[in-house]
Amino acid sequence: MTPYAPVTARQAAERLEREPCTIRKWASRYQARVLGRAGRETVYDFADLATIEWCIWAGHVVPVTPVARDKLRAARREAAA
Repeated sequence: MTPYAPVTARQAAERLEREPCTIRKWASRYQARVLGRAGRETVYDFADLATIEWCIWAGHVVPVTPVARDKLRAARREAAA
């Protein structure tokens, strides 16, 4: 498993070229992995948000739990190797 990459919704939105409200909606809808808080902002795992974005973009069903998304990322890495 890769180490967590902490980001706020605003930071993730910049990296994924989305709006912060979209990131927060995905985090709520798909139970994105929350790593904590930075002041008033929630900190998420970027890899988890990126996997959600990929599933949506590719037209796949988004796995509902972070653990299932971890397994999906691992399977994709193995297939690419």
